Amino acid sequence: MILAESVHDGQGRLLIQQGTELTGRHLRAFQLWGILSVRIRGPEGEGSELPPLSAEILATAEAAIRPRFHHNDLDHPLIAVLLRTAILREARRLDDVGRGDA
Repeated sequence: MILAESVHDGQGRLLIQQGTELTGRHLRAFQLWGILSVRIRGPEGEGSELPPLSAEILATAEAAIRPRFHHNDLDHPLIAVLLRTAILREARRLDDVGRGDA
């Protein structure tokens, strides 16, 4: 992923320059800095789709995340979306760790 726009903090200081190829370290830094979203562009000539997740990684992620939702009504549409999103984010994290990107 290539950063489409430079990222600045709340005071306008440059954190990461436009055009930087993002790594797992950058994504963790965004979390630490409280950056919720950035604009990205895919590398030239490459699709921007993420690689598919294995059933094993998805099952591991679900086993880790589902207990956190045990007090929620999983039939509620918003909760169902939150659960699915949390599971996919955890699966991507696990996949990145497995590939050494984290």
